[in-house]
Formats: sequence, C-alpha cells, structure tokens
Amino acid sequence: MTDGRGRPTVFNETLQAEFLRLVADGVPVGEAAAKVGVGRKTPSQLAARNRRFAAALADAKTTGREARFAPERLTHGDPATYNHGCRCTRCTAAATRARAESRARSNNPDRKTAHVLPLPDTQPATGETEFLRAG
Repeated sequence: MTDGRGRPTVFNETLQAEFLRLVADGVPVGEAAAKVGVGRKTPSQLAARNRRFAAALADAKTTGREARFAPERLTHGDPATYNHGCRCTRCTAAATRARAESRARSNNPDRKTAHVLPLPDTQPATGETEFLRAG
C-alpha cells in the first residue's frame, strides 16, 4: 500500500505470492500476470525495484522451467519434446514435419512481400566516365 500519496498498489503481496506460485507451476510469466490481473511488465518492473521479489521470481522461473519440461509433462510426438532432448522416432518425425511446414510457409508465393520499386533508368553508357573525360 501507499502512504496516502500516489496510486494505490495493485500488485500487492497476496497477488505476488499467487503470481510466483503460478510461475513455479510452469505457467509462462505473461500468462501468470494476466491470471492475477496485472500487466505482463509489472512483475519485472517490481523485480527491478525489489531484490527480494527478484530473487523469488528467479527461483520460481527455474522451478517452473523444470516443471514445464519434466518428462512426465511432455507428450511424445510433439516438436517441443524433441527440442528438449527426446530422440524417439515419434518426436523426431514431429520435429522434422514441423521444420518442413515452416519452410513451406516461408516459401509460399501467396505470402505478403514488400513492394520493391524499380530503380530509375540511368543515362546510357558511353564507354567513358566524366572523370576520365575531364583528365
């Protein structure tokens, strides 16, 4: 809370604890912020001002990353599982398929491209330049 001046605190200690619990459970930071009703930058701004919260956020991110990519939470046949170390045939095939689809999307002629203007025509070449004629 504030001491009577300025805007009241929205990201109070109760919401901070809930946010940190969500992040530690593997919820991405932006989604966790939205679930507790604050902007996605609010936690990082608080971490920049409050060392205790910054340390707790770093710990929650580490725990959340471990939880999110735990072998029991990853599903075989998903490219993300291959990216996190599984080399079974299903995960390898899924990653290969995802890369091929990504390449196909980037080579698609229907995708929007930048409009390139042609360069203006230059003067016809005479075989010599102004520099050579002057000397």
